[in-house]
Amino acid sequence: MTAGQFLFALALGTAALALWSYVRWPGAAPATMKGAALRILIGLLLLQIGASALNAGIEAAPSLAVLVVLGAVVPVLTYAFLASIWFMKVCADQMR
Repeated sequence: MTAGQFLFALALGTAALALWSYVRWPGAAPATMKGAALRILIGLLLLQIGASALNAGIEAAPSLAVLVVLGAVVPVLTYAFLASIWFMKVCADQMR
């Protein structure tokens, strides 16, 4: 598996987790545009923190890179995708 294939599989898997979370807990979605925008900003902040944690974790312990990816990247990407789904839902609700 090449690095590109791994990244594609990781992104697809976290997007599937976000979609499952959206379907599983529909009441967790924000009702207002302000709430959705706040969650997008939190997601962007977490992406920055997750990238820093990934770099620091791999430099500190290269042998534990898989655990660092599972512990730092998967939750952050899942939340970012979920926040995107919530934002699109609020935008679609505003158009109605």
